Amino acid sequence: MPKKVAVLLATYGEVEEATFKQLYPNSSRILHYITSRIANLPKPLQIFIATVRSLKRKSYWGKLGYRSKLNEITRRQANALQAILNQNSNERTYVVREAYYFVPPYFETVMHESRDFDAIITVPMIPIESEFACGISCYIAINDFKEIAFQKVRVMKHLWNNDELVQICVNHIFERLPEILPNKIGLALTAHGTLVKDSKGETPKINTGYQETLDFFEKLKSAIERDERNPFASIKLGAMNHKFGGEWMPETLEKALEEFKAEGISEIVMFPFGFFADNSEADLEGVEEATAAGFKVHYVPCLNDSEPFIKWLASRIEQKVESVKLVFQTT
Repeated sequence: MPKKVAVLLATYGEVEEATFKQLYPNSSRILHYITSRIANLPKPLQIFIATVRSLKRKSYWGKLGYRSKLNEITRRQANALQAILNQNSNERTYVVREAYYFVPPYFETVMHESRDFDAIITVPMIPIESEFACGISCYIAINDFKEIAFQKVRVMKHLWNNDELVQICVNHIFERLPEILPNKIGLALTAHGTLVKDSKGETPKINTGYQETLDFFEKLKSAIERDERNPFASIKLGAMNHKFGGEWMPETLEKALEEFKAEGISEIVMFPFGFFADNSEADLEGVEEATAAGFKVHYVPCLNDSEPFIKWLASRIEQKVESVKLVFQTT
C-alpha cells in the first residue's frame, strides 16, 4: 500500500474579506505568535493593539477596494504541487494542503488532521527562515506531536539558499519586464523587514532572519547583474519594516527609493523576492509607498504558481521525503 504523505504549505494567510470579524482574530494571532517573541505585552494592551490594527486595516483596504490574493494563490500552489507529486510517484500518495498561521484553516488544525499520515512535510512559503516564519511551524509541531515530532514531521528550510531557485527568480523577472524600458530604470527587491536589535537595544536571542535576507538579496542581485539581459542601472534591497519591538533593519524600501531619486531614477521594477506568493505587503503596501514617492512602478508578481517554481518546489519536497524513509521502513 502506498505511504501517505501530508504536505503543509505554511504561510501567514490573510483575510479574504476585510471585516472586523475576520481581522480581529487575525491580528490577535499575529500578536500571539510574532509580537510575543520580541515583546511581553500585557493582555489589555494586546486587545487594544489588535482592535486598532483591525480597524485601520479595514479602513485602508476598504478605501482602496483591495482584496488579498494570498490565500487564493496558496490554494492554487497546493493543487499544482499535489498533481505533480502524485504524477511522479507510485510509492506514495501525497495530499497537499494550505495551513495558515493567522487565518483558518489554522496550521495547528491542519497538522492535527494529518496525524494519521505516515509523514508530514511542512513547507514554509516564506523562503527566508526565521523564528517569525518557519519557527512558528516548528513551535506548533513540537507542542502538538511532542516526542514523535522528529520522527514523523519534517520542516523544510534554507529554501532561499539554492542556485536553481535564484535562476528561476532571475528568469521570472526578465520574462515579465515591459517591452519598452526607459534609459535608466531601477530594480527594488522587496522583502519583509526584520529586527536587528530588541527593545532593550540588544542583539535578539532568536533568529530574526536578518543575515539570511541580506545573503539572499546578494545572491539574487549578483545573478541579475551577471545576466546579459540585465537593463537595470541600480538594484536595491527594500525591506518593509514595522515600527515597534526594537530596531529594524536599515535597508528599507524608503531608503532605497531615496537613493534611486539621488541617482536620477524615476521608474522602477519591483519584485518581492522575500515572498513566494503575492500579499498585501508585496502588491499593495510596497507599490503604494513607491508610487506615493513619485515613482512609476512596474510590479513583477511573486513566483506564485508559475510552472518552473512549482516543479522546483515539488523536487525539493520529494528530496525531503527521503529523509523520513526510516519511518516508512519501520511502520
